[in-house]
Amino acid sequence: MAAVIVGRDDVRARLAALHDDVGAGRGGALVLAGVRGMGRTTLVETVPTDGPVRTATVTGFAAESELPWAGLQRLCAAAGIAPGAVGDVAGHATTLYERLAAGGSVLCLVDDAHLLDVESLDVLAFMARRCARGPVAVVFTVPPEAPEADRLAGLDVERLPPLTDDEALRLVPGRIAAPVAAELVETAGGNPSDLLELAESLTAGQAAGRQPPPRELPAGGRGRDAVVRTFRGLSEAARALVLRAACAEPSEPFGATGMSSDGPVSADDPVLAEVQRCGLVRTTTDGVRAVSPAVGATVHAAVSDAERREAHAALAASLDPQRHRAAWEWHRACADGRTDVADRLAAAADDNPDTAALAWHRAARLTPPGAEKAERLRRAACRYWAEGRVGPARRLLWHAREHAPSGPLAGRILVAAGEIELRDGAPEVAAHQLMLAAQSLPVDEAADAFLLAAEARRTAADGCGYAETARRAAETETLVATHLAGIAAMFTRDHAAGAAALRRVLEEAGDDVRGALCAAEAAMTLGRPGLAHDRAAAAVARARGGDNPTLLPTALYQFSLTSALLDRPHAAVEASAEGVALAAASGQRNTAAEHEVLAGLAYVSLGDRDAALARVASAQARIDRVGLRRAAALADWVRGCADLLDDRPADAFRRLNTLFVPGTGRSTVQVAAIPQLVESAIRCGESDSARRALERYEAWAESTGTGVWLALAHRCRALLAADPATAEAQFRDAVELQRSGGMTLELARTELAYARALRRQRRNREARSVLRDAFRLADDAGADYWAAQIRDELRAAGDRAEEAAPSTGEDLTPQQERIVRLVADGRTNREIAERLAISRRTVEHHLRNIFVRLGVRSRVELVAAASGPSPRHE
Repeated sequence: MAAVIVGRDDVRARLAALHDDVGAGRGGALVLAGVRGMGRTTLVETVPTDGPVRTATVTGFAAESELPWAGLQRLCAAAGIAPGAVGDVAGHATTLYERLAAGGSVLCLVDDAHLLDVESLDVLAFMARRCARGPVAVVFTVPPEAPEADRLAGLDVERLPPLTDDEALRLVPGRIAAPVAAELVETAGGNPSDLLELAESLTAGQAAGRQPPPRELPAGGRGRDAVVRTFRGLSEAARALVLRAACAEPSEPFGATGMSSDGPVSADDPVLAEVQRCGLVRTTTDGVRAVSPAVGATVHAAVSDAERREAHAALAASLDPQRHRAAWEWHRACADGRTDVADRLAAAADDNPDTAALAWHRAARLTPPGAEKAERLRRAACRYWAEGRVGPARRLLWHAREHAPSGPLAGRILVAAGEIELRDGAPEVAAHQLMLAAQSLPVDEAADAFLLAAEARRTAADGCGYAETARRAAETETLVATHLAGIAAMFTRDHAAGAAALRRVLEEAGDDVRGALCAAEAAMTLGRPGLAHDRAAAAVARARGGDNPTLLPTALYQFSLTSALLDRPHAAVEASAEGVALAAASGQRNTAAEHEVLAGLAYVSLGDRDAALARVASAQARIDRVGLRRAAALADWVRGCADLLDDRPADAFRRLNTLFVPGTGRSTVQVAAIPQLVESAIRCGESDSARRALERYEAWAESTGTGVWLALAHRCRALLAADPATAEAQFRDAVELQRSGGMTLELARTELAYARALRRQRRNREARSVLRDAFRLADDAGADYWAAQIRDELRAAGDRAEEAAPSTGEDLTPQQERIVRLVADGRTNREIAERLAISRRTVEHHLRNIFVRLGVRSRVELVAAASGPSPRHE
């Protein structure tokens, strides 16, 4: 079976191009340089061996590297030609080229060229430098630091870097749990061969995440044999340096790993040069580290106990015992063969946040079975979780449960496991874990567990489960209980009781991240989106400041949601872009998927259906896999809006109508999506359905008294009205509310609908006035779709000014004029965005339109045009 290749598309494209070129009579040469396991040989094997281009393959062998001309003889045999007489390099290369070319196009593949005899390598390199104009091409593969690579100087080199994490994850078999796959990727350090060997060696328990995956390369594998062989072939001083690098964890401070046996390593130190060539370590300005945890662990296992102790002693000697106390204690204990330092490690574990997880983990390893071991495992897991290392966190919590007695400690372990499951697993499983945890926790901690359980129920859109969680939480008699009771009452449309409870939450919620998020949710449910947005912003600020940073992606979710509902799509896109990046980096794949959908909601409000559907599609697999039904509802809302953009109202109506299932945890989506449901129902002749939905929406909007929602209710009522005068009055009310509320896109869309109604009454002059204002709003917001819709409507209303008018400053909107002035002042796009409180993307959109309208091609020409007299002030 052919080997799977990921992440090398550019290299494969170059090999294919070279193959095609030599077939067309144009030769060339390419050097693939990569360390062991990076896929040099696998890539060479992808070159086609059939067709009009012949291939001649030769692989270097260490056993023949001292035999002159051995490699060349084997290449000639592979090409089906007789070897030339032994002579000087130039003569031999010329003869070889002529004989190869005589048989037509040929591609010579020289794998592990560094293991060829130098005579053969020199001849092949000489020929490769001179074969660009004939039917002969050569591909070499070498390690980048091999001395023999210098003999290939002058040839084009393509380096093979480590795979990215995303690329490496594509290599891991699907049977392996995702957190374990992430650990394997980290352990392999981007080396595809090592990654596959590690994955193939897993036991069932390791693949499921119940047992730790291997750190060292498996015995009997090619990777382990190559690492050990290379290590043992080093000089004594180089081995000592590599071993010190292997004994230090990547998160530890650099110290003796950057030292040779005689003191600091200098750039021209022969020991450092030898170490750099071996491929077992990577060097930085600060020191030397194992090239990957797998290579480091393999080297560590390959030496004697005495050698390991000596390496740990050198590491301890390089560390300041005050600044790096936990690391110093560990290496000192390893050097002395002691195991009685668990308490000292625990006491120093939190001194350095960067190494806290490692220190707690080491302390737990040295702690006897029992409650103390369980607590230290829990602390290590929580810190791994904060670092986004989900695999170690899950596994240590599993291990901690085996040692924890029943009671609060067992409950805390379950809470930690439940929160990880909520963010990166199945929300329904998380809810049950958290509910179980609450039974054994003190009141305040139990309330926090119920809060997380309720969030899991909302994520799964389980309204009945949410109500049960609220009922159980009521026993704590805390503010959390009040909050959950208020939300649950709103689910059952007991607005009076729900509103009273949620108003208390707004008054009493604390300033910490969880308190601010509770207040934001309460405000949104009460129909106070402005206040909800403010509390979400406070939660983001506190999380950024270090107050529970694992909640930052969740805080950004709330901030993005309120931005979208407040008609601030660019702010929502920016917040969700950051949320996706942070959630992915911290192992919170559920939160990342929800952010993708929110970004889709923002894009579809801008009219960018392609971007919106792409974001939803990227989240769909995760939504389906773990049951993110709240995100699924949002995704359907986005798709329904896209159907409206595509002028498919019947499809939109069917899709949006499925959201309104009683008793689910989708209340926010159900209410917020009603304006689109009403619009789609009207456009496909379902007026009765539109009226029923609108009555529910009006009752809710009027109960909140919020202009944002009332304006949309007036617009829907205008669309439904059969009497033109009634419709006009409703449109005017909506416009007034949206204008006073600072709305932009929604105001533009209301004015577009209003103008269409005016045009149906043949009131084209009034329609044009309304449309010009709508166009300005849509254009300022960078909403190309809506600007185009309004422009078309303007033309239909008889506006020919845009076609007849010359390109002058009169064509610019006020926002565009402000941007021109700021460009003339020398401001960058970032500075303009900050000054005008818009996104950089919007600034770039405006500049493109300005260039077209003013007939300029650069900022320099724009500044020159702006320096002339303004037509508006002549």
